[in-house]
Amino acid sequence: MTAMAAERVDWTLFLRAMADAIDSLSSATARDEFLRDIGVRIANLRPLRHVSNLETLAMEVNDFLREQGWGHARFDLQDTDRSLMITHSGLPRLGAAGDPPGTWLTALLEGLYTTWLGQMAGADISLVARRLRASPDTTLLRYGMQPV
Repeated sequence: MTAMAAERVDWTLFLRAMADAIDSLSSATARDEFLRDIGVRIANLRPLRHVSNLETLAMEVNDFLREQGWGHARFDLQDTDRSLMITHSGLPRLGAAGDPPGTWLTALLEGLYTTWLGQMAGADISLVARRLRASPDTTLLRYGMQPV
């Protein structure tokens, strides 16, 4: 491991300033669309290996999240409505940014998970991940058909 690889750079100040700038220039809806797009771009830059079960998916996702310092995820299949529940814990907070406070980056997760899951073999690209609830510690997302 090189000295550069061992050294972690703290981007928190930059990200807080960027969050403030984005929030001052646009609505919450526009901000969330922008962050979803960032999630899509990240997923396309770092696609997951194709997997055949939820346990392996969780390993792939959590390896990436651990490398980034972005917490961890748990996946639970919901047979009743044919959806996948994603519980994401430990996403970095940008101070009190977001609604509720501390949840500014959660829209990024929507784009990230939608793209990763849509890249899997046999995936239905009409399915999307959307937040059901968010707190500073945990975000619950549902991946499936969205109500009209």
